[in-house]
Amino acid sequence: MGQIPMPGRWSMAAMWLPVCGQSWFGAAAGFIGMWAAMMVPMMLPLAVAPLLNYRATLAGEGRAFLLTAIAGLAWAVTWMASGLPVYLAGAAVARALLAMPALARMMPAMAAVAGVVGAVWHLAAWRRQPVHPGPPGRPVCAAALRHGACLGAHCVRRCSGLTVALLAAGIMERSTMVCAVVLVAAESVRLRER
Repeated sequence: MGQIPMPGRWSMAAMWLPVCGQSWFGAAAGFIGMWAAMMVPMMLPLAVAPLLNYRATLAGEGRAFLLTAIAGLAWAVTWMASGLPVYLAGAAVARALLAMPALARMMPAMAAVAGVVGAVWHLAAWRRQPVHPGPPGRPVCAAALRHGACLGAHCVRRCSGLTVALLAAGIMERSTMVCAVVLVAAESVRLRER
């Protein structure tokens, strides 16, 4: 990903804007593909325990593995879909920063505040009891899809603070991603111990 030099001696990731000859639709699709490739594997440890619990509720059902896989797919699609509002917000901010140099100069400070607030918000979520979607209902494909989508929506909401911190720190930065992966792994271990 390229960088755009900005007033205030910082660089904005070019992933928020279409490159030459690319449409806004193409730029959004590229971002969502990158978002899915990063966020789904990173957040997967948080979905393992709830999906195993879901499979346990299907004990005796001959299609338990298939229905659990369908729920897991719905969880992943929900995470992937969450990339669209993130891209739209990022693109709007990027355009505003390009149009207003005074705002662009304040961005490093605003990003630092957003990163700290997002990290504190996420860590505060650790103290709350995890909420799992209700009972799966009749073990059919639609119920499995609904269960996975509910689990995915809960996970997206619960990790929204971490998402804000990642975006503020630079989502494409290697050190940022390593910190996020370690945090998610620690949280998944903690959830399994409950």
